[in-house]
Amino acid sequence: MKSRFTVLAVLVLSLVFIFLACQTKEVTSAKVYIQQDNWDKAIEQLEMAVSMYPNDAEAHYLLGQGMAEKQNWERMNEMFSKSLAIAPTFEAQIKNTIDKNYVNQLNAGVSKTKAGDFEAAIENYKTANLISPDRVEAYVNLAATYANIDSFKSAIVYFKKALEIQPDDKTIINNLASTYFNLQDWDGVIDLLTKALETDPSDADFIANLAIAYQNKGEHEKAMELYEKVIAENPDMIDLKFNLAQLYSSKGQWDKAIALFDEVIEKNPEDFDANSQVGQAYLILAGDLASALNDKIEAGEDVSDEQRAEIKEMNKKAIPYLLKATEIKDDVWQIWENLGIAYLRVDEREKAEECMAKSKALQDAQ
Repeated sequence: MKSRFTVLAVLVLSLVFIFLACQTKEVTSAKVYIQQDNWDKAIEQLEMAVSMYPNDAEAHYLLGQGMAEKQNWERMNEMFSKSLAIAPTFEAQIKNTIDKNYVNQLNAGVSKTKAGDFEAAIENYKTANLISPDRVEAYVNLAATYANIDSFKSAIVYFKKALEIQPDDKTIINNLASTYFNLQDWDGVIDLLTKALETDPSDADFIANLAIAYQNKGEHEKAMELYEKVIAENPDMIDLKFNLAQLYSSKGQWDKAIALFDEVIEKNPEDFDANSQVGQAYLILAGDLASALNDKIEAGEDVSDEQRAEIKEMNKKAIPYLLKATEIKDDVWQIWENLGIAYLRVDEREKAEECMAKSKALQDAQ
């Protein structure tokens, strides 16, 4: 037994000797300086170590730690990458250093954003991106902060970087689309969402925003097709029904427009625009019918009482919508004028005169 312990003791001493022999004197000196919190001297030794021993994973790891202390983030990542390329020995420590510094900068940026110090927050987020270029959170926060100060072009740059990391993230896609909207860059919205729909062709938000972009660009047929598609699958999207109703109106498809505006009003009776546009639509329909009858009269054709009554009924339908619009907003002279026209057409002259006087007074006051 005695001889066995002697052999074991010799083996242990040999292992210690081998371990110590693998650590260069530069790394040993650096560790002493690190214990003394003298990073300048430690870095001097570690720079020599990585130059002299390019395959020393520990030297590269420790130099990366030194660069983190000096906030030289690019060099930190360079040294950490080289250390991991040599061996995964210090992988956990490297991850911990990167995570700690990244989160510190990210949280500092969030705090400054909440305090309204956007410029300082931007610097924190940019620093976080230097520390960990492959993480998405700081890019998103940086883009959102630029958007908050109306620097939309810069916001687009960083939303795009975030999408490079998470290309299917719907929140990032919608935020980028919103930024394009702020710039009225309709082609930017269209390109982005068309590509997004290749991955998720049924996403209602993508389709809706794409339709709005086409509408704003003046490509109404494409917009109408998309609105019809998304509304068919999402009948509660009232704002989209309003948009589609407007497009129907622009195309003279009055029956379709009125039907959709009525659905909007059913959900929101106080919608001024919907009420006023339905009233106007009925006036236009009545005017078109009257014009058609006049053409018949001039051509010597007979016009029935039923046809005349139809015109009057159409004008009557306009009145409750226009009245409601004046109750919601009583300072829009065009609505009072339209209401006056409607009353005049149904032979309520006194009310017509009152409305016309109200319209004129509002115009004179402008």
